[in-house]
Amino acid sequence: MQGMNEREISIIEAAIQMILRYGMARTTMNDVAKAAGTSRQTLYSCFSNKEELLRATIRHLSQRNAALIEAECAKTSGLEKQLDAVIRFTALDSFELLHASPDAEDIVNGFNTACKEELLEASERFRQVIEDILRPYQSQIEATGGKLPELADFVQKSTLTLKHEARSKEHLLRLAQTLKTLVLSLTSSQ
Repeated sequence: MQGMNEREISIIEAAIQMILRYGMARTTMNDVAKAAGTSRQTLYSCFSNKEELLRATIRHLSQRNAALIEAECAKTSGLEKQLDAVIRFTALDSFELLHASPDAEDIVNGFNTACKEELLEASERFRQVIEDILRPYQSQIEATGGKLPELADFVQKSTLTLKHEARSKEHLLRLAQTLKTLVLSLTSSQ
């Protein structure tokens, strides 16, 4: 990822695994160092504290997922498939990871508490990717009385809500289909 070296990425990947396994509150910097196969001194030279590590983790995940969305969208020309990529990398994969963890609520609350600013930046990163996907349909969106930035923001906020509010994977998929149908009807791309 941009701005991070291999050691930092290795530490972040270890942190993700530890947080998913033990939750946010119970994961210690020592746990992360052991999982990354590095010393505490090396860990602290990369990330001075747990909050800094969490911010870097959010930044890493959002950059990676935005790149995955862009790569997937570059392989397909249809808006429906592009929206599928957005939903997969912003809602579905996160939903599945969180629900596989016994401490999902602790993870969400921990990230929300420690990293509000980084989460806002990640949201903006995804909103911009979605806006770029919808840009070819700007005239259709405006013809319905909509505005491209607001629709992109709505899609981004909706996918965020999906992963936190869906009762099950099936529920998430049904809600995602409704969102896609709405967007496709606004872009006359159905």
